[in-house]
Amino acid sequence: MKYKRRHYLIHKGFQFRMIGIVLLLVLGATILTTVVNHFFFLSSIVRFTEEHGRPPTGSELIAASTRPLLVIIPVAFVLLAIICLFISHRIAGPLHRLKMYMDKVQAGDLDVELKFRKGDAIHDVADSFNHMVEGIKKSSKPKNQT
Repeated sequence: MKYKRRHYLIHKGFQFRMIGIVLLLVLGATILTTVVNHFFFLSSIVRFTEEHGRPPTGSELIAASTRPLLVIIPVAFVLLAIICLFISHRIAGPLHRLKMYMDKVQAGDLDVELKFRKGDAIHDVADSFNHMVEGIKKSSKPKNQT
């Protein structure tokens, strides 16, 4: 029998924070791209009008307005990629550290305490991991025979 996930909000705080960050990122990129595009679009029309003494026609307007996009789109893409890299680092870093500590525990090292940096995500996972290790320590201690 195949398991179907019925609850999509598993970790509400984390998921809502990520949704908010992504939406703000998209909104900011949209506003920035719109403002910059309008600036370049209007300056292209003004430049064309000054050079030719008349406003551009339809095809001339398209040609004049696409040139700025050849600069705006790659710059916006690179900026978004850099921002996404930093955001993903806040998730991937703790997961990598968690995996390293899990490998240590698997190798028998129970003297570990997992801590994440202040801005990292999933701090509650570190707490659960540390409680698990403490439980393993307690259960593996030999019981006093009196």
